[in-house]
Amino acid sequence: MEIKRIKVLNPSWEPPSDLFDEAGDPAVEQKLWDLFGEGRYDEIRVAVENIRKADPNWRPPEKLVREFDKAHVRAQLIAASDAKDAHGVLAIAESQPDMLVCADVDSMWRVAEALIQMSQEDKAQELYKYILTRCPNPDERLATIQKAMDLLPAQAVKALMAAARYRSDNGSALETVQLDLMRRQIGAVASDASAPPVPPADLKPFEALVKQKKTSNDAVLLGWHYYALKSWPAASEWFKLAMDWDKLPKAAEGYSLALRQQGQLVEAEAIAFEWRNTSPLIVKLFVEIVATAITQANPTSLEEARLARMEDVVSTTKSVNGSQALGWYHYNKGNFPKARQWFAASVSWDATETNALGLALAAHRTGDRALFQKTIADYGKQYAAVAALMTYDKPPATPGKGSRIARRGAGGGGGGSPQAGQLANAAVEQFKNGQYREALATLDKRSGVAREDHGLGVLRGWALYHLNQYDKAREKFVELDKKQSTRDTQYGVYYAGAKLDPLHRGD
Repeated sequence: MEIKRIKVLNPSWEPPSDLFDEAGDPAVEQKLWDLFGEGRYDEIRVAVENIRKADPNWRPPEKLVREFDKAHVRAQLIAASDAKDAHGVLAIAESQPDMLVCADVDSMWRVAEALIQMSQEDKAQELYKYILTRCPNPDERLATIQKAMDLLPAQAVKALMAAARYRSDNGSALETVQLDLMRRQIGAVASDASAPPVPPADLKPFEALVKQKKTSNDAVLLGWHYYALKSWPAASEWFKLAMDWDKLPKAAEGYSLALRQQGQLVEAEAIAFEWRNTSPLIVKLFVEIVATAITQANPTSLEEARLARMEDVVSTTKSVNGSQALGWYHYNKGNFPKARQWFAASVSWDATETNALGLALAAHRTGDRALFQKTIADYGKQYAAVAALMTYDKPPATPGKGSRIARRGAGGGGGGSPQAGQLANAAVEQFKNGQYREALATLDKRSGVAREDHGLGVLRGWALYHLNQYDKAREKFVELDKKQSTRDTQYGVYYAGAKLDPLHRGD
């Protein structure tokens, strides 16, 4: 009767298993429960041992023992899961199947992940399905779909979403997840064009929704999607929409890139310049667009305003690529003092083979022998192409003397013909003065009266190289190297080959 009375007052109360045991101190048990609630399991063990030392007949409450054992097993499962020990996770789950319940969804998530790691996707999918259709917490169901999205293929996630619609209270959450799944599929293609394509039946409704809601981030995502597929007009359309809806640097960057891919270089450059202060990537893109234009063979002259803004941006950002491009632009235009200025700036920001080579050549062309020698001394050991310019540092040729290449060429074919020797010396002098086209013309004229020897062949190769005709230069160096491999031919083959790209093909 007393037990009934107490349970009426406190329905959760359980009578002791042995009514004749001496009642324990409630404060002692409460301390154990407090430690359990805080997850301080090791301290519980110590506390139990201390209590039993004081009272050997004392026993912890059975409910606490059961909950403690469950918590201990769960801690083992979490540790194995965090360590990516799929075997350990599944072994624990198989020995304690009663822990896979809705009251502990986190454990089910961890077991599902372990199943996927063990290539048992079907079982993982069933476990996710159980949570989606049986467990009551809507937030946990939504999180379940999101976790499945990160671990399972899109088709498997779609199957789970179809099963989840069994519950009417999953509706709004599923709509959000469906959009996220679509974004993931589109993003996969944007990152890798070889990824499975997005079905048009799914893509078109998504595009319509993006236009309706004017979600700029989704428009940018679609822009990169079409950019990866090389659908430049579609990419530029989506990037432009994103720019109209919101001021997103990524949209401007994509728009400029898409315009450049369509050959609309003036428009691409204008967009990149307008947005240059919003992102380091965009200002870098602006410099690249202009640098590409001015480093082509025989570039057209830049308008004064366009050149001034390029120089201003390069100076502000200390762009190595931009400064050396300006150096070569002025060098090819014959403005050697200006070229030397930009090469010097580029080298001071970050020395590379290209800008060190340009600085040495500009110093040579301006007659600054001290700077020429210093540049070779500073960078010749690091860059072989710079070291090779030492042949430029020779006194002017006199009768009976000349450069190494001149000595090789003057005694070439033609039976020592005076005309052949004169033409050879003229070609060498033109080469030293940077008159590479004239040197080639003189060599062509000489080939009509005498066979071109190895030394003059090397000179021809380097003349082609300095005219940016890298394919023809490499072809010449390869031909010479097969007949007689020397340091000059090896350097020529390597450096001409390194320069080859679609923008530097010979005429």
